Amino acid sequence: MTAPAGRICARCQRPLDADFETVTGHSMSGARPDQHRHWANDPKCKPIRQAERERGS
Repeated sequence: MTAPAGRICARCQRPLDADFETVTGHSMSGARPDQHRHWANDPKCKPIRQAERERGS
């Protein structure tokens, strides 16, 4: 699955590449959009550290 431009990971807030999973939101009204995230074992999916937040990365 190819990530649309500007899509970020719901787990780590980093940009997604071509390989990711889609998690459907559970909402009776459909108001919650699907979430897209890296696979759980993907080494690119890691928490953003405080130093990266301060730098604006």
